[in-house]
Amino acid sequence: MDVPMLTPEMITVFAILGLVVILLVFDLLRVDVVGLLVMTSLPLAGLLKPGEATAGLGSTAVVVLICVTVIGASLNKTGIMSVVAQKIMNVAGKSQSRVVSLIALAVALPSALMSNVGAAALMLPATLQVAKKSRISVSKLVMPMGFCANMGGNLTLIGSTPFIILNDVMGQWWKTNPPADGEAFTPLGLFAVTPIGIALLIGTITYFLLIGCRLLPAGEGADEGRLASSKLRSIYGSEVGQGVEFVIPPGFSRKTLGQLDLRANFKTSAVAVAKDQGKTKVMAPLSTTLIEPGDIVLAVGNEESLQRIMAELGWQPEADIKTFAAETSPEKVGILEGIVTARSGLNGHTMGEIQLKQLFTLNPLAIMRGNEIHIEKLDGIILKPGDAVLLAGGWDKLKYLQEKTEIVYTEKLRGVEVREEKAWVALAALGAFLLLSIFMGISLAVAGLAALLILVVGKVLHIDEVYRTIEWKTVFLVAGLIPLGAAFEKTGAANYLAVSILQQFSGITPLMLYLVLALLTSFFALFVSNVGTTVLLVPLAMSLASQIGGDPKIAGLVVAISSINTFILPTHQVNALIMQPGGYKTSDYMRVGSGMMVLFLVILMGMLAIFY
Repeated sequence: MDVPMLTPEMITVFAILGLVVILLVFDLLRVDVVGLLVMTSLPLAGLLKPGEATAGLGSTAVVVLICVTVIGASLNKTGIMSVVAQKIMNVAGKSQSRVVSLIALAVALPSALMSNVGAAALMLPATLQVAKKSRISVSKLVMPMGFCANMGGNLTLIGSTPFIILNDVMGQWWKTNPPADGEAFTPLGLFAVTPIGIALLIGTITYFLLIGCRLLPAGEGADEGRLASSKLRSIYGSEVGQGVEFVIPPGFSRKTLGQLDLRANFKTSAVAVAKDQGKTKVMAPLSTTLIEPGDIVLAVGNEESLQRIMAELGWQPEADIKTFAAETSPEKVGILEGIVTARSGLNGHTMGEIQLKQLFTLNPLAIMRGNEIHIEKLDGIILKPGDAVLLAGGWDKLKYLQEKTEIVYTEKLRGVEVREEKAWVALAALGAFLLLSIFMGISLAVAGLAALLILVVGKVLHIDEVYRTIEWKTVFLVAGLIPLGAAFEKTGAANYLAVSILQQFSGITPLMLYLVLALLTSFFALFVSNVGTTVLLVPLAMSLASQIGGDPKIAGLVVAISSINTFILPTHQVNALIMQPGGYKTSDYMRVGSGMMVLFLVILMGMLAIFY
C-alpha cells in the first residue's frame, strides 16, 4: 500500500479545509456564509468545475433536508406534534431527565428504520413543543434529540445510508481479495450492529443526563413556554399573578361566578371552567356560569389571592395545569397588553358594554391607567385613550379583536394558525414518504418531494409558507460542505491522508487497528459525507485487517459505525439541522461533542472486545 504523491491540488484542499475549521470553530462567519465561501473558492482555485462546486444545492442530501423539514412543519401546523408533545409531557412531567430520556427513545426508534436526518426533522417540532410546555430551555433538549437520532441509526443495518451500502462495498472487496481458503462472502445480517447500537444509545442518554445537559447553554427564549412575555410578567406579575387549576370539593355549595365575584373578593379572574370530568369546557365563562362540586376552574391570581381562595372556599389546587393543557398551549393562546387609542372602537366604552367574553371569547385580566393597575370591577371602568388592557385568549381571537376595534398591542401576536382539519393530509404525506422510501425503495429525495407536493396540493401549507419553513442557513452550510468533500476525494487528498495514516500502523493488534480506523473515520466524516467516507475507507480497512489477521468484515463495520461520530462540528446534516432551532454555536458542539466522541469510542471498543 504505497503512499501517493502530495500534489499542489491536495495542499490547496487541505488549506481550504483548515480555513473552514477555523471559521466554524471560532464563529468568525455565519455557517451559511462559510458554505457560500466554500462553493466560491473551490472553482476559483481550479479544484472543481463550477457545476461541481454548486452541485450541493441540488444534491439528494439537501433536497431530503428541505423535504423532511417541511413535513415536520406540517405536522406542527396541524397540531399533531402538539398532541405528541402532550403525550410526552403526560408521561415525563416536567422533569428534565425524564423528558430528555423519553425524547431520546422517541427519536431513536424511528431512526432505526429511516434516515437519521428524517427522524430528527420529524421529531424536532415535538421537541420544541415539549420545551415550551415544560419550560425547559430548548437548548437542553434539541441537541440530545439530534445526537440520539444519529445513535438510532446504529440499531439496524438499514438505519443509515452507510449501513445500507456496507454489504455491497464489502462484497466488492471480497471478490478482488478472496481468502486463501476460498470462503464465500456472507453479508452482515439486519441486526448485526444492534448490540453496539443499544449500548451507544444508552451511553448517549446517560451522558446527557449526567454531563451533557450541564454543558449546554441555558439558551434564550425563556418566554417560549409562557403565555405572557417576561416584560408583561414584570409589569403585571405581582398583581395579576399566575394560572392555577382548582378542583371544586364535594362539600362546596353551588354558586354562579357572579355570586362568587372572584374579582372583587379575591382579585382573581376565572378564565375557564371544566365540567363532567373535563368533557365540557367553557372558555371565558360568564357571571352566570354555575360552579359546583367536581368542576375544575382555571383561575388567574397572585399567590396571596390563591391562598385565600384555598382557605376560604376550600378549593384544591392541582400541581400543574392538566385539564386545560391543550387549551393553554402557547401555540393557541397567549396574554397581550392592548393600548386603547382615540380611534379605537373600545374608546369611551366600559368592559360590560364591549362584552369581550361573549363576543370575542377573551378574558380581561387587568386595566392599567397611568401607574395604577385595576383588577376589580372592570365592567364599570370607562376606557380612555392611553389605557392598557391586559387580555388573555386565543391568538385568533386577539387578532380578530384588533381587526374590529383597532386596539394596538404592545407586542407582536406570537401564535400561529393551527389547521387541525388538515391533520389527516399531513399524516398522509408522512405515510407516503415512509412508504415510498422504506418499503418501495424509491429515492429519499423523490419520496420527500412527493410528500411535499401532497402538503401543498392538500392546502396544509401554502407554497410561500413552505419557503418560509426552510432553514436556509442549514441548506447553504450542507450545500457548501458537499463539494468540499467531493474536492477532497477528487484531488486524492482523502486517499493520501488515509493511506499515510494507516501505513503507520501496520503490524498492530486487530483491536488497536479498529481504534485507529474509528478515529480516522470520525475525522473524515466531519467533512466528507458518511457515504463517501464509507466507500473510501472500508476497502482500506478490510485490506489492513486481513494483513494483520483481523476480521475484514468487523473492520468494515467499524468504519460504517464511526461515520456518524461527528459531534464536535455542525457539519453533519443532523447537527446542521438542529443548530438554529437550538440556538447553538460551534463552540457548543465542541464542548459537548468532544466528550460524546470520546464516549462513543470507548463504548465501541468495549463492545468490540466483548462481543465481536
